[in-house]
Amino acid sequence: MTALVEVENLVKHYPIRSGIVFRHDVGAVRAVDGISFDLEQGETFALVGESGCGKSTTARAVLRLIEPTSGSIRFEGEDITTAGASRLRALRREMQMIFQDPFASLNPRMTVRGILREPFTIHGLDADGKVEALLNMVGLLPEHAGRYPHEFSGGQRQRVGIARALALNPKLIVCDEPVSALDVSIRAQVINLLEDLQAQLKLTYLFIAHDLSVVRHIADRVAVMYLGTIVETAPTDDLFERPSHPYTQALISAVPVPDPNRERARRRILVSGDVPSPVNPPSGCRFRTRCPKFANELTEAQQQRCIDEPPALVDRGEGHPSACHYAEARELV
Repeated sequence: MTALVEVENLVKHYPIRSGIVFRHDVGAVRAVDGISFDLEQGETFALVGESGCGKSTTARAVLRLIEPTSGSIRFEGEDITTAGASRLRALRREMQMIFQDPFASLNPRMTVRGILREPFTIHGLDADGKVEALLNMVGLLPEHAGRYPHEFSGGQRQRVGIARALALNPKLIVCDEPVSALDVSIRAQVINLLEDLQAQLKLTYLFIAHDLSVVRHIADRVAVMYLGTIVETAPTDDLFERPSHPYTQALISAVPVPDPNRERARRRILVSGDVPSPVNPPSGCRFRTRCPKFANELTEAQQQRCIDEPPALVDRGEGHPSACHYAEARELV
């Protein structure tokens, strides 16, 4: 497969300023701090992690909805990191987004017809017959075009949001937690719809989520983020069956399984404490202040290495890259 998107050393810092007359920077929120990944054409690549780890910031930077502090973003081989307004306008036809909250992302004063015609109007394209075709594609009826967003259920509103994202035949769709605001029964329907559309339209998804059960179902590859960095990345089955980073192991061990006997026998890996501030992250390994391996398994000399030396995201013999000096793949029952 060919890489559709290539992200290299992406950084997004938000400056903290002080002063009233003479304002100056006194620090920065390090939301994303030097991450690299690529998306292959036709695949689903998921970014997972706790709230505040930088997933959504990364997604918005990839779409150039926010300006990266440094690093590079390539789309179909073209560096779009510093693309101007006119080029970005054209790129918007190729890259779209499905938002987390389907109600907040839709204009309440516009009918569905107006919402779905708007992308065509913006880009000067003919919309004749397109609204009905889009509604049919996402499982809604043509007569729904005259309704307003508040007249739909949450799942139906998200289908409208998906239809809007599909309007201009994009190649990349960023799904920013697209089912987290929906009931459990509706989530499966929307996920199945996304999978069907991907197969039908050859779409590429950058999927942002914190629900690992959803990620395991839909993603081809997964990157786990912690405090602005990627700590582990692997094909989905490899990551869930043999996670090697302590943070990934803790996340997966917290996912419930439907078998009561297996659930009772499972090994839990607990993470203590709060996530450190992205303004002043820990030295060395950022996860060490909460890491059960650091606290319970390492010698003093090994702990000092974690304090002094940031671990690189490389394969340490576990079959996939992990940012842990002492990575050890474990099968979680």
